[in-house]
Amino acid sequence: MRPKLHIVTTGTKELTHLLEVLPAVVPYVDMIHIREPGWSADRLVQLIEALVCAGVPREKLIVHDRLDVALVTKASVQLTSCSIPVAVVRRQFSELQIGRSIHSLTEALETGSDFVMYGHVFRTASKQDVAPRGLAALAQIVTFSKVPVIAIGGIQPENVADVLATGVAGIAVMSGILGQANPVEAVLAYREVLDQ
Repeated sequence: MRPKLHIVTTGTKELTHLLEVLPAVVPYVDMIHIREPGWSADRLVQLIEALVCAGVPREKLIVHDRLDVALVTKASVQLTSCSIPVAVVRRQFSELQIGRSIHSLTEALETGSDFVMYGHVFRTASKQDVAPRGLAALAQIVTFSKVPVIAIGGIQPENVADVLATGVAGIAVMSGILGQANPVEAVLAYREVLDQ
């Protein structure tokens, strides 16, 4: 099965920039994570509806933490350790696709989500003060997780093969694509490695 490519917004770009870039890269990615913790619900809804109008498939959109926004826009949701627990959300909204961000094997075993996102694998500018968890820990998560694992954190085209060797279902990228001067060129570099 083809490895998945998720991209995650960096929390540093304006709405107008995202409306320009995300529709351009969407043909090459499997999921677009809207991770904008400083934004209001209204602004998140505005972005999602504008993206859908621009041709971005709704089923490719996943909202971080904001269950309310995910429900009203019919997007998916990515929950964290600080979010409403997966089991509670699942009980109320059984059809909703739920991702869960995890950082340990214990979390991987408890999740109940449709997939988990684990990291950070390599050193990354967004978490300079936290040591990377590395490939061995990632491989352990993959071995014991009952759901697909998406790896995140410092993943570059040159280390994608090493990440895929752990058995992950795919990778997630933030600044490696959306932080680049030419995001389309950047996403194609990842896609080329993933499709080999």
